[in-house]
Amino acid sequence: MRLSDGMLMVLIIMLSVFAPLSTDMFLPALDEMVEYFGTNESTMSMTMYMFMLFLAIGILFLGPVGDKYGRRSVLIGSLIVYIAASVACSLATDIYMMIIFRIIQSIGAGGAMATAVALIRDCFDGERRARVLTIVAVIGVLGPVVAPVLGQTLIWTLDWQSTFWAPAVVAVLCLVLTMMLPKEIPVERYKGSIIGAVGTVIPILRNRDFRRFTIMMNMVAFCILAYVSVSEYIYKDKGFGVGDYYSLYLASAMILGVLLMLLIERFADRIGNKGHLKVIFALVVISVAILWTVGKEHALLFFIGIVPIITVSSIARSFGFNILLSQDVGNSGAISSVLNFMNFMFATAGMVVVVNLPFDNYVTSVAFCFTLYFIVYVSIWALMRFQGTGLKGLE
Repeated sequence: MRLSDGMLMVLIIMLSVFAPLSTDMFLPALDEMVEYFGTNESTMSMTMYMFMLFLAIGILFLGPVGDKYGRRSVLIGSLIVYIAASVACSLATDIYMMIIFRIIQSIGAGGAMATAVALIRDCFDGERRARVLTIVAVIGVLGPVVAPVLGQTLIWTLDWQSTFWAPAVVAVLCLVLTMMLPKEIPVERYKGSIIGAVGTVIPILRNRDFRRFTIMMNMVAFCILAYVSVSEYIYKDKGFGVGDYYSLYLASAMILGVLLMLLIERFADRIGNKGHLKVIFALVVISVAILWTVGKEHALLFFIGIVPIITVSSIARSFGFNILLSQDVGNSGAISSVLNFMNFMFATAGMVVVVNLPFDNYVTSVAFCFTLYFIVYVSIWALMRFQGTGLKGLE
């Protein structure tokens, strides 16, 4: 039995949520887990940081390996590793064993995420690819909001261990679907060594036009994670003091951002590809202007300033990735690895930078991060306009 296009889309969507399932679902249980393992918050945080480090390695390595051995083989191996490690995490009784199991889990997740984007490029084109990327973009924005809520529900109903069993169940479903993937994807395989396959990401990164546009579309993750990582401090306690309404502000901003993106995409044909760049520019300007001027005055004003940047993130993951996946700069797995890796690295940088800025409040820190993105975006856009670009769809 072979996968239909509809079921293949379902598989890609489920693979795309591995990051929030793995990083956000168990967050509500961190205090309980600290007590369970008899450790401290600093050591417990290593279950997050080590996961993120090795997730990046898995993404960068396993995408190109799929170009050599096929998506099906790499995905089956990645899912088996992920399932086993997730179950092991739920059974761990020692914090250091938990950290090791999380590292193993992250490698499996990296393979799943890299393969998901590669499959989009391998199996879809034109309007179908754009439609799949739009759905994946929506899931990518809403996943970090929905995952903690699901995690909290599981913890209340069962226990913290269930937040690792649930992703394992999702991975099992993905494994069943993966078994139905054609073995010949991709049709054209890389013929060299594994090291050579991984090395195919280098020419992609050296491609000036591709590199520049990848930065433009991925650096918005720097803004999103900067905001998310300090949003609780901004909305609660010493910030705006909204208390239990914090999660409502967070979720509503994400949902409104996605809805605005979907509205913009309804006029995609009229806007055109170059028009999308202008829309992104305008939205970033709105966010930056609001945060610097009135963002500190009230929670609702800060909220209004956040929605446009979330819309930009959604557009970048749909329109931006569609442009990038249409370029003939390398194999699908290598391109997927570059896109996912750079997105992940910008996101990680946002989390680190925002808490280390020398401002007296986090609203200003978030505004500064958004401004950095604005400067980089405008600078690269200016270079593209004056020097020209060879990117298909933006010539």
